[in-house]
Amino acid sequence: MKTIKYYLHQLFKKDYSLENAPIKTKSIQDSFDYLEERMDQKERLFFVRFGDGEFMTLLKRDHRNYIYNEGLAIEIEGSFRIKDANYLISCPINYPYDEFHAKGIYKQFSWQNEMIEVMDTMDIKTHVLYENPCVFQCMAVFKPQRLRKFLNNHVRSKSKMFIGSTPKEVAEKLYGPIDYYVKIPVKNAYETIEEWWPEIERNADKVELIIPSAGSTSNAIALRLWNLNIQVKLIDFGSIVDAVDRKVSRTWIRLKGHTALKILNNPPEFTLKEKLNNFGKDVKFFFRNQII
Repeated sequence: MKTIKYYLHQLFKKDYSLENAPIKTKSIQDSFDYLEERMDQKERLFFVRFGDGEFMTLLKRDHRNYIYNEGLAIEIEGSFRIKDANYLISCPINYPYDEFHAKGIYKQFSWQNEMIEVMDTMDIKTHVLYENPCVFQCMAVFKPQRLRKFLNNHVRSKSKMFIGSTPKEVAEKLYGPIDYYVKIPVKNAYETIEEWWPEIERNADKVELIIPSAGSTSNAIALRLWNLNIQVKLIDFGSIVDAVDRKVSRTWIRLKGHTALKILNNPPEFTLKEKLNNFGKDVKFFFRNQII
């Protein structure tokens, strides 16, 4: 059900300036539908995400889970510059106002203009329609059954490699059996990439799907695998695995992480206290979300 603010925006605040903007991003639903459709193709397909962390690196600043590294910045920029129909790039700029907008879950970055300036400086501001980087967290919160179907059809039944710091047993709750598990540090993963990269390169062509869960370093992984011409699907799912791990690493998990657990085939049983707490969160979120 769409919110009151959504209808008000459509009636009184619709921003037509985006129609001619040089940088455009798809809505959540359009991006999800497109990815779902493309997952049936036989050719390789990469879905990479650019968010605040990647732009912080391009601005030569530290981020919460890693320090600035020139090598990482070079590989992030290299990933951003790939122009191929099978390399789907998501970009956090000029989101269309859709039914998923919700404070703390999905909203335009306040420093969007700074991101645009970075793209101008790099001379990669082209008339490209980018994918939406928030697609998985929004579907997990607002349409978990639809995302669960996607995971069952395109992820859980596939042979796969997982690259991340989340324990294997937790990642398998979300993604299904993991054939190759590559453990990386929780923070500053890029600083040690040459230590764990050989394991990826050695086994990448033995699976159907690769899931990098390494923050901004995920783009370095994607770039390297793309340049090696590895014929796999690769998807950066972002922080939804943290919700499964009950790790409150993002505001959206604190607000609606319990709802996102419905994407699991065997969601956990909540205690009575947890059910009451979650109900209170849902009521508060529902009314707040109608207006902000």
